[in-house]
Amino acid sequence: MLVPISTKLPMLRFLTGLLFVSSFVSFGFTACRGEDHLFFHENVLGTSFELHVSSGSRAAAERAESLALAEIDRLAKIYSHYDKSSELSAFIHALPGQEVQLSDELVGTLKLCDQWSKASGGAFNPGVESLSGLWKDAAERSSPPSAEAIADAVAKVGAAHWKMGSDASKVTRVSDASLTLNAIAKGVILDRVAAVVCADQEVRGAIVNIGGDVRVVGEVSAKVMIADPKKDALGVTQASSVLIASGAVATSGDSERHFEIDGKKYSHIIDPRTGQPVSHHASVTVIAGDATTADVLATICTVLTASDALKLVGTLPGVECLLMMDDGKTVTSEDWPAKGGSDSDDGDSDDAVNEAEATGQEMVVEFEIAKPSNDRRFRRPYVAVWIEDKDGFPVKTLSLFLMQNNPGPRWYRDLRRWYRGDQLRRAVEQTNVIETVSKPTRNPGKYKVVWDGRDNDGKPLSEGEYTLLIESAREHGNYRLMKEKFTLGKAFKTEIKPNEEISFASVEYSVKK
Repeated sequence: MLVPISTKLPMLRFLTGLLFVSSFVSFGFTACRGEDHLFFHENVLGTSFELHVSSGSRAAAERAESLALAEIDRLAKIYSHYDKSSELSAFIHALPGQEVQLSDELVGTLKLCDQWSKASGGAFNPGVESLSGLWKDAAERSSPPSAEAIADAVAKVGAAHWKMGSDASKVTRVSDASLTLNAIAKGVILDRVAAVVCADQEVRGAIVNIGGDVRVVGEVSAKVMIADPKKDALGVTQASSVLIASGAVATSGDSERHFEIDGKKYSHIIDPRTGQPVSHHASVTVIAGDATTADVLATICTVLTASDALKLVGTLPGVECLLMMDDGKTVTSEDWPAKGGSDSDDGDSDDAVNEAEATGQEMVVEFEIAKPSNDRRFRRPYVAVWIEDKDGFPVKTLSLFLMQNNPGPRWYRDLRRWYRGDQLRRAVEQTNVIETVSKPTRNPGKYKVVWDGRDNDGKPLSEGEYTLLIESAREHGNYRLMKEKFTLGKAFKTEIKPNEEISFASVEYSVKK
């Protein structure tokens, strides 16, 4: 039996603490004798990176940020198959029969790959990259791959790709198949980054989020809300939520990425045993004691049928999964901690969805944070998206990338318009309003927000004049405010003029009579 790196998760506990807001995950961050700090970066490992640190000082938190980014850069030089100079790329391009000297870290990960491939009956296989390439080429031709091409690729993928040598640091390349460790490397990196960050004695705990996969370590806990894959935007009703204390959560699915051939969408996740895109799961979420286990199992369970996924998870201590089927049904492992629950944990998620749909209104706001010209990672500006009525009162905050109950970085209040309005709103409503969701990895900097015409209390707004606002502020940089006036109850579609911080923004508002 394959045993995960960590043992069973401690009992998850209800949190009363600070609410942190991000593009993917809403965190209830348990207070723990320190100050709480939040850092955002885009274009890290091809997605977004968020770090929440509880520490004795701002200086310690900034050290943790620097250490985390340095560790990510170091590990990317090992695991990236996009970087031709990485250690993995050198191994991939070694000739069959060539023995290669590898780092202990890469050798250890290759050994884990062998274990997980055996445990999953071949549902996990780094050689699946050859099949992904086959389907990518087919999408570019807009013609599905032939049965013969798939059969040849499956045979190639199913063969051995490496052989461990008698010297622990040497591995022989056996095949010439393309390889990727993407289904496990992000988890490995999350675990290493969490360990490096918490090695500082001033750091009491941290939450590390890379592209929606989360590692929680130390004296903190995180509330993670899981998106409905059919409604892959901020502001929609969450499918479920879990509370994580000293553990990890990973989500896999194709809501953000897919192949399109002749107008038909195919999952980017390929079953290496058949060569076919998988279609039975819309989304899979796994919680485990460590991110490596959660990451690889999220992909494995997406490939396996529901019964086989539950059977495998049932053999692993400290591991639970939630399977969202393509037909809309949800299946969980026996001890999944939030069965049938939504963020409110009242079991009425279906009623909430139906109530939202009953408004007959949907506003979809899409925006992209501008990338630097050098295409390197960059700190995300703080961004607020909200609705004001004709008197300038903030009736609904749609999305907010900042810390809600703590000033955090000194430029927090540079979101001047939103901050001023929210102080007024809180004096009237006396509530906090923000929550966001966890979903599969997406491209950096791109966001979609959905609004159903209700205010912060969930009540339908009356028809009339309103304004959509998108505000951005960057440390030692630009402040920008975008506005679009509209009439609630009157459909429209438009693009908003971009600026240095928001390179693209569009809004489409529809009304069903």
